[in-house]
Amino acid sequence: MTKNWTQIDVTCGPETADILAVEFAEAFGVSVEYISGGIRIYLDSARFADENERLRQIVDSAPTLHDEGVVGLAVSERPDEDWSRTWKKHFKALRVGRRFLVSPTWEAARGEPDRLTIRIDPGRAFGTGHHESTRLCLEWLESCRQLDPGPARMSLLDLGTGSGILAIGAALLGFRKVVGIDNDPEAIEVAKENVILNGLSEKIRLLWATPEEVCGSFDVVISNIESKPLIGMSETIASKVRGEGLLALSGILVEQADEVGAEYEKRGLGLIGAKTAGEWVLLAFRK
Repeated sequence: MTKNWTQIDVTCGPETADILAVEFAEAFGVSVEYISGGIRIYLDSARFADENERLRQIVDSAPTLHDEGVVGLAVSERPDEDWSRTWKKHFKALRVGRRFLVSPTWEAARGEPDRLTIRIDPGRAFGTGHHESTRLCLEWLESCRQLDPGPARMSLLDLGTGSGILAIGAALLGFRKVVGIDNDPEAIEVAKENVILNGLSEKIRLLWATPEEVCGSFDVVISNIESKPLIGMSETIASKVRGEGLLALSGILVEQADEVGAEYEKRGLGLIGAKTAGEWVLLAFRK
């Protein structure tokens, strides 16, 4: 029997779109597509029936920023085949930074000699490389070679791994030990599939876990979620960074950077850099 999908289009300005994209990814564990004039997500129609009220509450509470206008919501049904074709046509291969090529699994692999190819199918998890916060994280991972010239000796924790894209990128860069965690079991299943597709099962360990449940500390910790949980988990996240280790936090709106930065400086981490892309910022610390 053909499965039906509900297409949800939210009409809004670019800043509101960025805020809602993070909230949708966090609330529903879905990939978010940026379209002209807003964003789009797909939910299984049966799930949409259960989540309809929650979704509308998120949209209704969205802030209207800089005179961007009223936020609109449109819902339509799509059969499974139509949904797959429509969604996938917007996810194309993307060069990120100096080293990475992010390529969807349903397109023929087109390796480039000077780039590390990440094959990715985000499925129900956040992370394709197209969102500014994910690109900031991949570019920062590259910069670890400059901050510490020995990534082959370094361990890394990817906190909130989603599709696994950052863990995969770290393993391709040569990090010795890579652990990805997420509190969403569906995200871990998606990440496992992507790790297998990239032939990295022996190099990446994936756990359905919270930060508190992870043993030990790491040379590098990276987390691309959003500011509220980053602040709430600051003590635990800081404890996972080894002495003189590095921490990168993203999924943070520019206006939230000072609050997040101050919270982690209280935890014994010194801010060593910040990089913005659109309305998003990545904060880098050393312990």
